[in-house]
Amino acid sequence: MTDYLLVHGAGQGSWVWGKVWGRMTAPVEHPPTLHRPRRANRVHPIDLPGHGPDVGGDTAAVRLEECVGAITRAVEQEQLRDVVLVGHGISGAIVLEAAAHLPTPPKRVALVGGAVPEGQRPLISGCDGGVRSGFRLFSMLSSLSRQEFRFPRPAINRYLCNTMDAMEIVQILGFFGPLPTRLLNSRLSAGAGEPTAPLSCIVLAQDRLVSPAAQRRTAERLKCEETLEIDACHMGVWQKPQAVADALLRYA
Repeated sequence: MTDYLLVHGAGQGSWVWGKVWGRMTAPVEHPPTLHRPRRANRVHPIDLPGHGPDVGGDTAAVRLEECVGAITRAVEQEQLRDVVLVGHGISGAIVLEAAAHLPTPPKRVALVGGAVPEGQRPLISGCDGGVRSGFRLFSMLSSLSRQEFRFPRPAINRYLCNTMDAMEIVQILGFFGPLPTRLLNSRLSAGAGEPTAPLSCIVLAQDRLVSPAAQRRTAERLKCEETLEIDACHMGVWQKPQAVADALLRYA
């Protein structure tokens, strides 16, 4: 039986996986056939430090090592076995780093709209050029004003939710939290980009935060075993949860 650990992107939280979690854990038949095991054993979304319930802390100061530690602790404390590590967006790079620190390699690493920079470049470099420029500007203004840096609403509409309708966006708008600026400026350790387990890339074909072309280049560079495409924006985990769930369940 396969366990899943779902890791959200920057400024988000485990809430983004709610719809995917429901579809991965729901019985295939209603009422369920009792003697037929589920394809996924456990599906465990986590909140990275400074996100979700921990958003009251200093999110801007969260370090890469803290996030990697949160993932490895979750695998150990939840006693996840044959685990598939799933990273959305910028967490694609973080789960690759975490996979290298697990005592037992994961069964698989899956990137959903994954942003994985080349070499020793900062994590933010895996995002679209317009996103990088906006990040530099707003993080500087945030530092000068000593206020938290969050995705501005126009950026959410344009880069994260560009193919979602207005009502879908309204439902999640208030959940976005402060951005971990230190984390986004961090660099992976040497060799972290070399997968320690089979790797799959789920390309979000309408993504503007991490361009589909960049996602495909990452898949090629990391020698992904399988590359799938879903016609969705960066928030495809919310927009098309059934397609994402079906893609992940291929690895159960």
